[in-house]
Amino acid sequence: MSEVQKILKMLEKGKINSDEAKKLLENIKRENVPTQETRWLRVRVYKGESDKPKVKVNIPLSLLKIAMRMGAKFSFGIPERVKEKMKEKGINLEGSPEEIMDAIDEIASMGGIKIVDVVDDESGDRIEVYIE
Repeated sequence: MSEVQKILKMLEKGKINSDEAKKLLENIKRENVPTQETRWLRVRVYKGESDKPKVKVNIPLSLLKIAMRMGAKFSFGIPERVKEKMKEKGINLEGSPEEIMDAIDEIASMGGIKIVDVVDDESGDRIEVYIE
């Protein structure tokens, strides 16, 4: 049974009134229609020289923001010596998730931009990561 049908059944049984049903239906409509502001982190994996991706991963940046905030809460468990090694490799965990997401949002506002392009010279396999 769809969400709309559930709402209509609740209305029919008198569990909700017409105003409540209208609000619920509007929420469903809003949730199911992507806005123009929706930004995505897209990952594509290609096998050999094929132009058709073997694997496609699309992650809304809004979900990525939530994951980064959650991950930041667990960075306290990383030993200092590990953090120092990561800094030596150019990985800095000191930035806030908001700063990182602001940078990603800035990149996304430029339009689609590839941020990672990895190619295996022997097999021709490649991975592309981009934001749009």
